[in-house]
Amino acid sequence: MKIKIVFFFLMITCVSGLMAQELADYKYIIVPQKFEFQDEEGEYELNGLTRFLFIKYGFNAYLENEALPADLNESGCNTLYARADVSGFLSTNASITLVNCRGKEVFALPEGKSKIKSFKEGHQDAFRKAFAKLEDMGYSYSDEIVTKATITEGENAENLVPEIRKMQAKKEEVAKKEVRVSSVINTKQETVQEEKELTTNDVKDSKSISNQNPSSQSNAELVLVSGDGSFTLKSSVSGFDVYEGSTKIGTATKTSAGSYLVSTSEFTGVGFYDNNQFTIEREIKGVSGLVKMIFTEK
Repeated sequence: MKIKIVFFFLMITCVSGLMAQELADYKYIIVPQKFEFQDEEGEYELNGLTRFLFIKYGFNAYLENEALPADLNESGCNTLYARADVSGFLSTNASITLVNCRGKEVFALPEGKSKIKSFKEGHQDAFRKAFAKLEDMGYSYSDEIVTKATITEGENAENLVPEIRKMQAKKEEVAKKEVRVSSVINTKQETVQEEKELTTNDVKDSKSISNQNPSSQSNAELVLVSGDGSFTLKSSVSGFDVYEGSTKIGTATKTSAGSYLVSTSEFTGVGFYDNNQFTIEREIKGVSGLVKMIFTEK
């Protein structure tokens, strides 16, 4: 009996090691804005949470609408794509898998189960429990690992996952736009000087109006302060810059779903507006569950 138990644990250890090695072959993970089971993008804040949890356990993860790395599948299939499904009646069961650029399943997380009745909290709890085992796997990407099979421009699109087909279509569209832009530039070369003069005059007129009416100048910077006054959010082009005292420690980047991905040197989390307040849900070591930070306008 003891021999069987030892053998069972050895098998589990070997399988876990193989899974970790397989994952280590891939550099990036892309999380969609909308899983197939969701009725709308970012429903229950699950997509931002999924990206956050992958980062928490050492992965280089992005939402599909973010600015993606230049070497994404550039010389090989170095990226995995997250898939998720939810089932259950009396409980919420979350199944999360990772597929490569050709749709081959590379890894499946253990099913996460939650008995929390609230839809949002129950879904988030199930997702978190599905990720719990990743901490033991010791994921670490290595550039020395042999590159996966190269994706060629002429490869049959049917063999690739939808995200790759979108990327190829986008490249073709960009190429067409570049040709059109080049054509337009060539036809307007004779009027460049005239346009510069008109632009200069417009700028002067604009400055004159602004000087007459200071309120017409650029919008005032939005500043939000945490309840204890320790942290500050200052509006930026992509969302907010996060400050502790007078020191910038990170950013809160807005996604197309309306949530914010918060990444700082002190903590990471997911932020969102609720009843004219900005709330950041973050995790703290040694504390069970999420800790909420509430920010209000200064």
